[in-house]
Amino acid sequence: MTQPLVRALRGEVQPTPPLWFMRQAGRFLPEYRALRSKVTFEQLLYDSDLAAEVTLQPIRRFPKLDGAIIFSDILVILDALGCNVTIPEGGPRLGKTLDQIPLDQPLDEKVFEPVQAAIRKVKANLPAQVAMLGFAGAPWTLLAYGLEGKGSKNWARAKAFLHAEPVKAKAWLDRLADAAARLLNLHIEAGAQGVQLFDTWAGDLDPEDYATFALPAVHRTLSQVQGAPKLFFARAGYLPQGLQSLPCEGLAVPWQVPIAEARQRFPMKVLQGNLDPTMLLAGKETACRKARAIVDAMKGHPHVFNLGHGLLPETDPEVLSAVIDTVKGA
Repeated sequence: MTQPLVRALRGEVQPTPPLWFMRQAGRFLPEYRALRSKVTFEQLLYDSDLAAEVTLQPIRRFPKLDGAIIFSDILVILDALGCNVTIPEGGPRLGKTLDQIPLDQPLDEKVFEPVQAAIRKVKANLPAQVAMLGFAGAPWTLLAYGLEGKGSKNWARAKAFLHAEPVKAKAWLDRLADAAARLLNLHIEAGAQGVQLFDTWAGDLDPEDYATFALPAVHRTLSQVQGAPKLFFARAGYLPQGLQSLPCEGLAVPWQVPIAEARQRFPMKVLQGNLDPTMLLAGKETACRKARAIVDAMKGHPHVFNLGHGLLPETDPEVLSAVIDTVKGA
């Protein structure tokens, strides 16, 4: 069978939209927290059995989900380039930043093997109607982490680098674009039926810089990915006009942008989203009302219901379950 999520990503309008949630495999689930209390984050990341288990947890709890996204991290690419990434409780840390690594540093694809193995294990245990999703970080977001060496409030070093060293910046963005494409293709080879490219820090660039530096690298990534539908998510308070020409089927709409506006501006794209994750903290009535409005706004257009960013750790699973029922018309 062709799963509802795959049909939507191919442009098919369905009576009720398929759905999945960014960060659905993670900290808001009691079963995840129980497992996480026994192992490190790196163990979850690089043990294929553990990663597969975490990926399957939300599928078991919420049987109406239409997609399972593999449990991994966008920084595995930087790890494969030799940045020696660790992810302690306070956030990611890089042992080496990109300016300490040669541009022609070989990509160690062995780093990706546990993720590929986990995808195969999840795929073998998914209900027939649930599609398998892979993902990767977008070049600008990877460059931001790769130059700062950790999280940042303003990504000042990375943003300055774009202008102070534009030739080097473009070279690194191209390098990261190729690495992201390679990872997405490996996910597809392992069994992913759709993939999403995350540009988490898109909103930290102004529109001119995003169009000049980030979008060409995104285009370079997506143009190399073959074999499954592609989604692109630029987390920003606006939708750059250049998204229309990206070689991908779908756009994930950030919660700040009304989805009706996105539908008008990008009529040729499948749209995904875009409930504000904080609405799930406001209780079932508010969350379901907001979800219903999004579904109504997208009637007659191919749509994948999701959030406008990731699930928050404080989310009550019962509220999420109510939203799922609302979207599915239960």
